Amino acid sequence: MKLERRTAIIGAATTALALHGCGTTQNANTRDKARHYVLLHGAWHGAWAWSKAAPLIRQAGHEVSVPTLSGLGERSHVAAGISGLAVHVQDVVSHLMMEDLRDVVLVGHSYAGCVLSGVLAARTGRVAHAIYLDAFVPLQGQAMSNFLPPPVKADFERLAAQNATVPVPPVATWGERWGLSDGALIAWSQPRMTAQAARSFTEQVAGDPMAEPIRRTYLKCSTNPNPQFKAIAAGIQKDNRFKYAEVEGHHDVMLIDPPRFVSSLLSLV
Repeated sequence: MKLERRTAIIGAATTALALHGCGTTQNANTRDKARHYVLLHGAWHGAWAWSKAAPLIRQAGHEVSVPTLSGLGERSHVAAGISGLAVHVQDVVSHLMMEDLRDVVLVGHSYAGCVLSGVLAARTGRVAHAIYLDAFVPLQGQAMSNFLPPPVKADFERLAAQNATVPVPPVATWGERWGLSDGALIAWSQPRMTAQAARSFTEQVAGDPMAEPIRRTYLKCSTNPNPQFKAIAAGIQKDNRFKYAEVEGHHDVMLIDPPRFVSSLLSLV
């Protein structure tokens, strides 16, 4: 199968042109092409993970919403131990319905690829383009834990049975895990990270996320060494239901290099 492969590596000059434009002329040109992006954060994060990228998407003439999943971020007090994947899917489905959002570009980062699959399986008819950002891509009957080593999967299942949470990984691992090595960025992120319900990692996608005929793209963070995401990306490149692209950066590229991430994201739509 031949897939379109685009590597979204954007230089500083291109980024400035794409994001800041040429005043009112650009605004007039982009108005007819405006999209609504719904950005879904990954595990242990919250809507705050998009706080550096979302304003740049808006500057480019688009609308953005960034729901926080139950039990995380500023909603960490909401049923933390029992807010599993089904709850997170309903968070997003309700967001789309209550805000009456249609033809959205739904972006799921990392764990939120599971949420994205769940929302697609719900067949709301409100998603035009699904973008998995360095994310898990579970199909019907799969959970995030299906992609993890058996000992980790067993540990998550044990915690889920107790309605327990999975602690935030140690800060010392953030550089390799997420690319967060800058001291100032770590200091800003650390108080915002929150434990996450284990059942969110073990609950399965209910329904078929491939049922609706929408656009699907996988955007890989090219410098993320995690073998799980490398394997997922390799599989996606053989799946003609997806287009594949890369952005130069580590897993939390939206925090590390927001202009590069946003330029890559906007090039996909």
